[in-house]
Amino acid sequence: MKHTIKYLLPVFLLAVAAPPLPAQIEGIVRGILDHAATQSRQAPPQQQQQRHTQTQRQTSTRESSPRQAKRPFDGTWLATQSKVNPQGQQMVSRTFTMIIKDGKATRTLDTTNASSPDKPFYASIYELQRRWTYSSIDCVEQGTSLTIQWSPGQLADWAPKTIPNPVIEGFGAPIAETSVYKLKGDELTRINDPNGLVYHRAK
Repeated sequence: MKHTIKYLLPVFLLAVAAPPLPAQIEGIVRGILDHAATQSRQAPPQQQQQRHTQTQRQTSTRESSPRQAKRPFDGTWLATQSKVNPQGQQMVSRTFTMIIKDGKATRTLDTTNASSPDKPFYASIYELQRRWTYSSIDCVEQGTSLTIQWSPGQLADWAPKTIPNPVIEGFGAPIAETSVYKLKGDELTRINDPNGLVYHRAK
């Protein structure tokens, strides 16, 4: 028994005196984990700030893109024109409405012909109204210049309806044509028109 106590006593003292190595390791690991957790809690505000900055840039890009992509000719354009035919027998008034959007164009021509009292259009009718529509076959923008190749005019309406359709068609129909326009501010001038037709942008 004495021998047993003699051998166990040094082991006991050694065990008590020696530092617990696993406890040290555990403490170090816990410190590392605590530090990582602290960094993890601090990281989100920085990430949120980065995301906020990125969102602002994306929003700014989306807001500026439409302005950069705006086409100067897009919009509704109006023009009017009046003249007397060479024989002096008719007053012709014309109103043009042109809509340009995304590289395509449509045009409406409203024409009113007023004849002299001794030259009625049909029976006792002295005023004839017609509406023609056109569509662009090709539409090319080059700086402040616009070239449109128009389809032939299509008769969309006329008045008075008492005038038969064959009589209306007998007055002729607008043929296909190519128009060249020059943009200056809110004015669009057809430069290959001898009458100098000028369109104004609708407000």
